[in-house]
Amino acid sequence: MSAKERVVFLDRAAFTADELPIPNFEHNWSEYPDTEAADIVPRLFWATTAITHACPIDAEAIGQLHKLTRIVVTGPARVDTEACEMRGIALQPLTASDGSGRALVSLLEAMVEAASSSAQS
Repeated sequence: MSAKERVVFLDRAAFTADELPIPNFEHNWSEYPDTEAADIVPRLFWATTAITHACPIDAEAIGQLHKLTRIVVTGPARVDTEACEMRGIALQPLTASDGSGRALVSLLEAMVEAASSSAQS
């Protein structure tokens, strides 16, 4: 992969208390205990990957996030699926049964690898 991924977890405090393993791809990682609606776009502006547990991401926000390529939902957060489809943003839920930090990082690694493989084809 040529570019470094920029991963932003909007509401880490709402997710499991498990330690998150370090993802096995080149990245910058930012996490916030929680995020208010007014802070979503500024926090995700340079992000390639957003992780949200309960923080909603609407079409207006998605329309301003030009680098965003994927969103992982770890809980009940509402994300505008139509806006994601229109922008080509991969939207992936993390199932409740796999709600561990290790499962989250494994999912991220698989998504980044898939995107990298398709970009090389």
